[in-house]
Amino acid sequence: MKRFILVITAAFVSMISFGQQFEQAKLDPTTFEKVKVKVGADFAIQLQAIDHEADVELIDLKNNFNLPTANLSITTDLAAGIQLHMNTYLSSRHHNEAWVEGGYLLIDNMPFLPAADNIMKYLTIKAGVMMPDYGDAHYFRSNNAGVLNNPFVGNWVMDAYTTNPGLEVMFRSNGFLALAGANNGRMNYGRGGDLGEDLVFNWKVGYDNNITENLRVRATLSGYHVGEGHSGSYLWGGDRAGARYYNVMQTAAAEGDNFRSGRWDPSSGQTEMNSYMANLFVKFHGLEVFGIYENMKGVRKSNDQDFTQTAAQAIYRFGTFYVGTRFNKVDNNDGSTVNRANFGGGWYMTPNTLVKLDYVNQKYDGPAHGDIDGGKFNGVVLEAAISF
Repeated sequence: MKRFILVITAAFVSMISFGQQFEQAKLDPTTFEKVKVKVGADFAIQLQAIDHEADVELIDLKNNFNLPTANLSITTDLAAGIQLHMNTYLSSRHHNEAWVEGGYLLIDNMPFLPAADNIMKYLTIKAGVMMPDYGDAHYFRSNNAGVLNNPFVGNWVMDAYTTNPGLEVMFRSNGFLALAGANNGRMNYGRGGDLGEDLVFNWKVGYDNNITENLRVRATLSGYHVGEGHSGSYLWGGDRAGARYYNVMQTAAAEGDNFRSGRWDPSSGQTEMNSYMANLFVKFHGLEVFGIYENMKGVRKSNDQDFTQTAAQAIYRFGTFYVGTRFNKVDNNDGSTVNRANFGGGWYMTPNTLVKLDYVNQKYDGPAHGDIDGGKFNGVVLEAAISF
């Protein structure tokens, strides 16, 4: 009986450990002793069994393993309240070779400027090549082999992710947060314009707090702004690792691998754009609910764009297990839509080891989809991952 009680207690304690994380908590400068380097890694592999259909001939999807992916990360404590983060893709769907995805300096304290101690209690500064903190959706996505934050296998249909050189300053106090940032909006840096022409701005305001011991509420509003005359910004077209559902809806006549298969978004190359994302996250005991409302208006290749994404996700965690569902819809200004539904669950065998099963059903409708208008794909994907 005593052993049974201990097991149940451990299960409920672990339920808290696997809760969703957002911005990194502020570093405690008093814990710094010396320069310290932590080497981490992520490994993930999927067993995919998906069928697809359309009015045009599609490639024959096989029920088999996808390409295993791997990341290598380095986190270095440089000084009291100062960290360096760097991530390398060792193997990814789009680039099989190893290459550095990005890296940034995080400053929560300025030991070289003691006069700033009071203000740095509230500020966090990030500078480097990184994903701008636009919206909260990117905290629920898989980053190549780093998949533990994503309760499902696939990322969002309209999947904002890029790595641009930039700077962000965030203020946090009593649950309130406000962030302002700037970057050049580019990934192919040598092909853009002057920085004055290519400067992009992002911001976020929100509230994130534990209302009671069992209730956490987070609400944020974000913006991403590209001025007229930009050489072509990246926000949704910046994930070079590739989408998580392999080869879906790829026509037999197409050459090569569409590494963005399963996504639908405004792509990259906007010469002018304003995009906004509103998010709500509520955690009550083991239940976590997350929502997205996102709208972008921009110009790409002299054509006006207007995309809207909505999503609702509900996860229930019990012990080291969870079950959940996600509904995700994207539509544009010509009446085209993509609807996706996910159902699944997972098991954290250890805090660093996860196995999850994802059922997906996605449908395409409208002229923007060309040959696959009216098509769909559905099936299951089993994913196993290790991160440390």
